[in-house]
Amino acid sequence: MASYVDNSFRQAVMMNPAERTQQDLEIVYSYLHGMEALSNLREHQLRIMCETVRYERHEANEVLYYPDDVGSCWYILLSGSVFIKESMFLPRSR
Repeated sequence: MASYVDNSFRQAVMMNPAERTQQDLEIVYSYLHGMEALSNLREHQLRIMCETVRYERHEANEVLYYPDDVGSCWYILLSGSVFIKESMFLPRSR
């Protein structure tokens, strides 16, 4: 499946957060700043998020949460699709 994610963003979030340079953090910030779901966050909140965001890859049909689970994180879908309560969601193109 085609990915709409900028390669520099993907590379930045794939690295260990403790090893990100200021340039990497700016790349992550620029991408997250453009997301509608994060538009209500203040700049300093978004910059803190940039220091901890990480990349995960999951196989098809892998369950991330079960009903009644208490989530400890949330996901930004970069490519592929996800089913939530019998509805399919796809990543938005930028």
